[in-house]
Amino acid sequence: MMRLALLALLTACGGSDPCDAITGRCIALQVESATVDRIDQLELDVLYGDRHGTATTSDGVVELPLTTAIEVQGSGSLPVGIVAAGKLAGVVLGTGAAQTTSEPGARVDVTIELAPTGDCEAGGYYCGGDKLAGDADTLYQCNGGGVPLARGRCMHGCTVRPTLDDQCEGGSAACIEGGYYCGGDKLAGDPQSRYRCTGGVGADRMICPDGCVVAPPGEDDYCR
Repeated sequence: MMRLALLALLTACGGSDPCDAITGRCIALQVESATVDRIDQLELDVLYGDRHGTATTSDGVVELPLTTAIEVQGSGSLPVGIVAAGKLAGVVLGTGAAQTTSEPGARVDVTIELAPTGDCEAGGYYCGGDKLAGDADTLYQCNGGGVPLARGRCMHGCTVRPTLDDQCEGGSAACIEGGYYCGGDKLAGDPQSRYRCTGGVGADRMICPDGCVVAPPGEDDYCR
């Protein structure tokens, strides 16, 4: 079982260490910008291991740079991808992203630089860096007026498709006809959706609200 928590208080840099209140693993996040001076809300989208969570802080107007803390509970070493959006009076002024690894009981420092937002289409799927902030090997959904939402990491890379939704590639291994697979596992698609292998491609898409789990070889993938 994994849990994501964000300290509610945004702290100006040079203040108290936001990780002081966390006894387990902690990500100390510094948010800075060359174009954004202050925000009144910070939205975070966090992909940790094969789980995904969002958090929002609202503590009045705070000048940048600022710090906050993210607590992630889980076992073992966890890859963590963070996308941030800074808002003022409900308007997104900048977004940014960073990746790190979280170890049990350890603290790690991460810096995100907020930059002007891209021109992604709300609801569309994009690889990180294609019209929105994020990791190039992660698929995101454009959230109009908010932080991009991670759909999942692409095991075999993310492909930018200028006139269609971007997607995770399926890799070199072929899917088995009639079998069920998460997008990106032996067939191209969305990592949070399950597909039926039909003629080597995904059909009968089912969106998994809590994520799609890649099963051991010989078993169908399934919605969590």
